[in-house]
Amino acid sequence: MKTAQYIRVKVMKLMMIFSFVFFSQQSLSLEKHLIEEYKKIRAEIENSKFAISDNYYFLFGSVTVEDYEDDIEFFAEANAYENLEVYAFNQICWPDYLDTETKVKIFYKYLEVNPLFDFNKNITVLKKEKKPNDVINIIYVFDRENNTINFPSTRQLGFINSC
Repeated sequence: MKTAQYIRVKVMKLMMIFSFVFFSQQSLSLEKHLIEEYKKIRAEIENSKFAISDNYYFLFGSVTVEDYEDDIEFFAEANAYENLEVYAFNQICWPDYLDTETKVKIFYKYLEVNPLFDFNKNITVLKKEKKPNDVINIIYVFDRENNTINFPSTRQLGFINSC
């Protein structure tokens, strides 16, 4: 009887070890894949503050430490979303006859009804970097499988695309 229990315990231990190794291998593989995609878009995210790879969205946010000591990640994430809105705004082919103030009003009125995100899920910090001037840059990442960004187009805003 004790031998059967001993074998059962051994089998359970081996199954737990196998499961741990199997799942940690999968997660390491995903992390390697994410890092590879990040390396490909690194320059783009520095310039545009936003980038899309095959499987991920990358957002760039920054915050000054002395301004927001307690909620650094919250304010950096808010800054990242603002950077995304600027990116979306710049992707629209605006008619030449509109001034900037009118464009901004139209854009934000559109976003009230049609936000860039229906919802976002599993946004994580990919990289945090403190600069010498007390600025912290944070790169956020989330997958494209579970998240969609709804970029407005010129037509959706009611203009003819002349670009």
